[in-house]
Amino acid sequence: MKSIAAAAFFAAVILSVGQAADPWLARIGPEAPGTFPLIRPFSGKFRFGWSEIGAASAEARVWYSGDKIMVEVKGGTNGLARTLWQLDARHKATILKEGLQPVAFEQVERYAKKRVRTEAVFKPDGLWRLRAVPSDPKNVPRWKKIKIEPIRDIVSAMLFIRSQSLNDGEKVGVVAFPGDSPFLVEATVVRHEQIRVGNKLRKAIKLDFQIQRIDLAKRRLAPHGKFKNGTVWISDDENRVPLRAEVNIFIGYVFGELESIQFQ
Repeated sequence: MKSIAAAAFFAAVILSVGQAADPWLARIGPEAPGTFPLIRPFSGKFRFGWSEIGAASAEARVWYSGDKIMVEVKGGTNGLARTLWQLDARHKATILKEGLQPVAFEQVERYAKKRVRTEAVFKPDGLWRLRAVPSDPKNVPRWKKIKIEPIRDIVSAMLFIRSQSLNDGEKVGVVAFPGDSPFLVEATVVRHEQIRVGNKLRKAIKLDFQIQRIDLAKRRLAPHGKFKNGTVWISDDENRVPLRAEVNIFIGYVFGELESIQFQ
């Protein structure tokens, strides 16, 4: 019995050392949010598409409730794109003001013949996720623990990056969980410049993003599968709101762009 216990102990030590030695873990950081002020409550409208061809729209709202940041985004495909791919989606997230720590999120996707609901709760012992597809009899909803730390939802990851000083050449690495798999997202500040959004020229901070999926079973990085890399521009002012995003895919790129915004 002693030999079995000793073997189990050394196996656990070797495993923990191996996990700590994963080279990609060193690319996560900084550990704490930056000192840039919290985002102001707002409501905004965005348009999305493929290679400058409009295909979808969305409305986003950010507000405060006590010590929490509340976020809701809802939208769907429109025009010709909707005849090819019908999708309506809603994403709701709750984040603590202190430390920009995620609390929970819920995402509902409605397709022509399928509905997908994803829930995630950030507990003291880690992130727990549930995915339900009512139309799929083989899908039995159950809570599953995502075994990686530190990890954020997609909204708190964006707010975390936004909070940093974002000087030219600065790098920020976070593990983001949009709802299916965790991803290593690495942002690099390219430069401060001006871009045209709609009919207006605006000061912006340009960030390049590298996105890789984290294979938890093999403890290694893998290609995203759909997305290669992307670029995001946020306003270079006291608000730092998203202005435009472009993500390269296997053919062309998908984009999102701010249409209008109103601060509360």
